[in-house]
Amino acid sequence: MGLGVQRGGLGVATFMREHGAELVVTDLRSESQLAPSLAALGTTGVRYVLGRHEVEDFERADIVVRNPAVPAGSRYLQAAREAGAHIEMEFTLFLRWCRQARVIGVTGTRGKTTTATALHAMLVAGGERSVLAGNMRVSALAHLHEIQSGSTVVLELSSAQLEGLAGTGLRTRGAIVTNLMADHLDRYDDMQAYAEAKLSLVANQRAGDWAVIPAGRGWPDWFAARAGGAVVRPDLAHAPPGWENAPMAGRHNRANLALAAAAASQAGVDERAIERAVRGFGGVSARQELVGTIDGVRAYNDTTATTPEAALAALATIPGPWVLIAGGSDKRLDFAPLAERLRATDGLRAVVLLPGSGTDRLRPQLTGCQISDANDMAEAVDQALELALPGDAVLLSPACASFGLFSNEFDRGDQFVARLRERGLQPIAGSNRA
Repeated sequence: MGLGVQRGGLGVATFMREHGAELVVTDLRSESQLAPSLAALGTTGVRYVLGRHEVEDFERADIVVRNPAVPAGSRYLQAAREAGAHIEMEFTLFLRWCRQARVIGVTGTRGKTTTATALHAMLVAGGERSVLAGNMRVSALAHLHEIQSGSTVVLELSSAQLEGLAGTGLRTRGAIVTNLMADHLDRYDDMQAYAEAKLSLVANQRAGDWAVIPAGRGWPDWFAARAGGAVVRPDLAHAPPGWENAPMAGRHNRANLALAAAAASQAGVDERAIERAVRGFGGVSARQELVGTIDGVRAYNDTTATTPEAALAALATIPGPWVLIAGGSDKRLDFAPLAERLRATDGLRAVVLLPGSGTDRLRPQLTGCQISDANDMAEAVDQALELALPGDAVLLSPACASFGLFSNEFDRGDQFVARLRERGLQPIAGSNRA
């Protein structure tokens, strides 16, 4: 249910078909919207229902594997449950099938991808066999056959992916919770519901398992009190080994690497290997990524900044002056702190706003800022380059979701970089970070 255009749905469908399932793929998107996924999956052994769902398909199914974008309360899922079907997600299927490796799950509002990628690098530096997958356009199921006995799998997991874990008893042997900030309030009624969607990652753990949860009151304490295994509480004010020579900046990145270092230590990696990994870790693409220059203007792709807090982190890390490309669809988040920062920033040249329901809420709060409206990404890039001066930064850090105008946040970043290349973007050799 929900093939989508990311690799997760394709990985699930391929896996199920290869293991003998009589496969129905149903998705509300059209054939043209799903063209890349359909071409990759093909027509052998699969029946497609596109542009709609048919309740009869759910009533006849033995197993329904739902895409994380599908809400748990879907009436089609309810029909499947009432007919006796098992409701699964890619992550639950992976845990049921992956018995040959230790799995470490990484969740949180911000920093999941950076933390998971850094942990993977530390494990490799320590001589461990490690696989990195999950909520980063890498299907865990698609790589199941490659995972060797005794290796470690690091999975980045969103709240939507973790919803399927509740009540299953399935667990990961290691876990990291990076933080909990306001996000996805278009999906969850409140912060409590959002936190509970992530809770099973640590609550399902048992004796012998471990979870890394930052020191601090509030949500960190809430998760720690409900963890089923041992809990490690690193102080994120302390830098990880090698941080002073790391090719990246920002307090948030220091915190991400500190969490990864604590988890790597729990996994048996020594401090020297952790230090080597930190010194060589240049970050992750589409996160405050310096993609190049045009006529002396630096261009940064921070498309995964889908919350105001993430955009604030970019402004705190990337040197100005800035022309900011922001806006998009609404997630019921508070724009006031970001708007206050933008209004008080002398180095802000202008804000170029992409259309969307979030933009409609953000715009009235940007009194005194120079604002330019764009209909699409190409127009936004063109306007930003016209407004920027040599030495400035054109920063895509939207603070909003991408729904409506783009297929997803990565499509948004890809369109940003593609237009920059059309305008003559010059890559910077040896560096892709702020």
